Amino acid sequence: MPDGLTFAINPATQSASIDLFTKALDDIRRLLRDVDYAINRERSGRRWIISELHSSSPTISVRPLLGDEEMVGAIAAGIRDVTTGTDQPPQYFTEQVLEDLKRMRRLFVGKDRATSVVVSVDSQETATIRQDISQKANRILTSGYWNLGSLEGTLEAINVHGTPTFTIWDRVSRSPVRCSFPNDAAWIENVKELLKSRVFVKGRIRYFANGIPRAITNIEDIFDATPDINLPKAEFGSIPDDAAAHDPVEFLRSIRNL
Repeated sequence: MPDGLTFAINPATQSASIDLFTKALDDIRRLLRDVDYAINRERSGRRWIISELHSSSPTISVRPLLGDEEMVGAIAAGIRDVTTGTDQPPQYFTEQVLEDLKRMRRLFVGKDRATSVVVSVDSQETATIRQDISQKANRILTSGYWNLGSLEGTLEAINVHGTPTFTIWDRVSRSPVRCSFPNDAAWIENVKELLKSRVFVKGRIRYFANGIPRAITNIEDIFDATPDINLPKAEFGSIPDDAAAHDPVEFLRSIRNL
């Protein structure tokens, strides 16, 4: 099983500047944090530690503190898929993760720039990030579609800096979906009151090409959808399938091939 990831920064000049190194380290940290969140619902960077640093071509080796091989493999496979030019989002590569990859284009411009960042797993090269990483990530982001509709999930990760957003964990896809809402005091207070609650969000839903929801914009309404334990349960015949009656969310996942 994979143990850790290595990012080798190849500078355009004979040596890399401190500015290039710190920008690369910051971009790597952000990428690890956001994939970690998609897998474990945990944004803390404390789950990762630097295991090695080399100076010939500045090389950063990292590994998860808790030995999470699934996360190492997901990050390596996801970067590989994006850099090969797919239009399908890799598993756990949310809209935010793809935005993180797009941001890495800054490493390849300016006087102190890199020519490539080589990604390896346990010393085996798996992908090379180049200047076209923004176009490669954007190909996935622009290959989807949108519909007016609604999603239901747990609300968390509120951010009121700039355009206010919050994240819901969609019950069907089990994916984090970023939702933009009006920068209005009443809206902000309402969203804060719903933190950690199961909510119903109605608006313009943007999907990846594979049907996984990635974001909601132009939100029309949001309200608490926490089930009332006092309501009567569904009776025989009210749901058209035994599997659906037992677990409606799992039933929807199965018919949508999720």
